[in-house]
Amino acid sequence: MFNRIKRSVTLAGLSASTMYLFDPDLGRRRRSLLRDQFHHAVNSFSRGIDVVARDLQNRLYGTVCEVQHLFTGRDASDDVLLARVRTTLGRYTSHPRSIVTEVRDGRLILSGPILADEVDGLVSAVKAVYGVRHVENKLDVHQSTENVSALQDGRCAPGESSDWMQQNWSPTTRFVAGALGGMAMLNCLAKRTLPAMIAGTGGFLLFVRALESGAGRAGAQTGAAKSSRQRQEVPAGSNAPQAASDRRTIGSHSGDGGAMPDDRLVDEASEESFPASDAPSFTRR
Repeated sequence: MFNRIKRSVTLAGLSASTMYLFDPDLGRRRRSLLRDQFHHAVNSFSRGIDVVARDLQNRLYGTVCEVQHLFTGRDASDDVLLARVRTTLGRYTSHPRSIVTEVRDGRLILSGPILADEVDGLVSAVKAVYGVRHVENKLDVHQSTENVSALQDGRCAPGESSDWMQQNWSPTTRFVAGALGGMAMLNCLAKRTLPAMIAGTGGFLLFVRALESGAGRAGAQTGAAKSSRQRQEVPAGSNAPQAASDRRTIGSHSGDGGAMPDDRLVDEASEESFPASDAPSFTRR
């Protein structure tokens, strides 16, 4: 009985799919859309594999370099040491650009304004940087950001956090988390025991978290690109129309003390674009 119902449902699904894809009117368009979606999925999967491979390669290279430095014990140059310190500043202070750093033969000199609650953590962090022999503290400590221009518009210092604790995971972390979650769910479907079900539930949550992290990173990149396009200014001398809000703002500062009427806006625009002797036909009289 169950096999007969299963066979009937399968045949009904195949018949509906055939009718949907080979419809005389819309079948060609539907097949084209399905083909394009398949190619898009394949290309997205290929790009994802390439990103994960490059990220994993860079991480392995960094790990190998760290191991080599541990065994060789060679001191870094002042330029390399300065770059390491500047990277550390971005994690332990909310205003890294206000800190002035100088490196002389492994001796680090810190100066510039900083908040009082960030001094100890910053000094301890730069002392732990590989190659730093001594830290000379000349920081200008402030209890608050008031009346200090260099300490305005700061951000929260994230500190040294693991990749698993961050909101947006790296491609390698997302791949590992998704693979582990998928294996746990497959194990749950295969065994169907209580430990397997618990592990499968955790794997499902881990898989969903990996998907959310990838979507969040993509959304952040898209938002940043959109913001950068919106900040682009119109080139000088171009014929691009100005926003209505900008025109009203300019009108509010005119001599009449209010917003500029629409008739006057059109007249002024026509006078700027055409000679006074050859007025356009759309100018309101």
